[in-house]
Amino acid sequence: MNKIKPQKIYATYTLIILNLFLFALEINAGGSKNLYTLDYLGALIPLKVLSGQWWRVISANFLHYGPLHLSTNMLALYYLGKLIEINLGMVRYLFIYLFSGIGAMLSFTIFSLFNGNNDAFLVGASAAIMGLVGTLLAISGYIWLKKKTPMNARRLRLVIIVIIVQFVFDNLIPQVSFHSHLFGLIFGFILGIIILFFKFNFSVSDRL
Repeated sequence: MNKIKPQKIYATYTLIILNLFLFALEINAGGSKNLYTLDYLGALIPLKVLSGQWWRVISANFLHYGPLHLSTNMLALYYLGKLIEINLGMVRYLFIYLFSGIGAMLSFTIFSLFNGNNDAFLVGASAAIMGLVGTLLAISGYIWLKKKTPMNARRLRLVIIVIIVQFVFDNLIPQVSFHSHLFGLIFGFILGIIILFFKFNFSVSDRL
């Protein structure tokens, strides 16, 4: 009898290790809750992005404010990242994650400047993680429309509940950015639609 080989999730582990490495740098450079340290390492500050420090829309996705912020994001990244990577593959998974995170940071920068919130300060992987949720929403919705089984309906409801709970917490906790999460969700959803539309030689599985 042939044994089923476990799927490898190299990209998810790599992203987690990268976040942990940068968190260690934060601590070594002055503390993970030190705003000057986070600024130095590349936190998103709209005016500085506008002045030409464009790399902040990338680096801010890998910085975290304190151990609780890091641990909750890495836990979500492990479970959601594993699911997306196994079903869509490493390349598509990384593209969704990075494109959602960078797109959300750039959109947040434009939104903040447009609203006069020039001193906004943003770090965290949650925008990119919400991009994974957006892709799950698109694909779960597609599977439910294709096969309206009770199991597929439950999966779709679960994704929707996760989104609602996240946005409720976003509006209850002042330090959490509702808009960056919303932008990440939108980018991920759009990418999920693109994957479904073009297929990219990918056969959508009911496992997702």
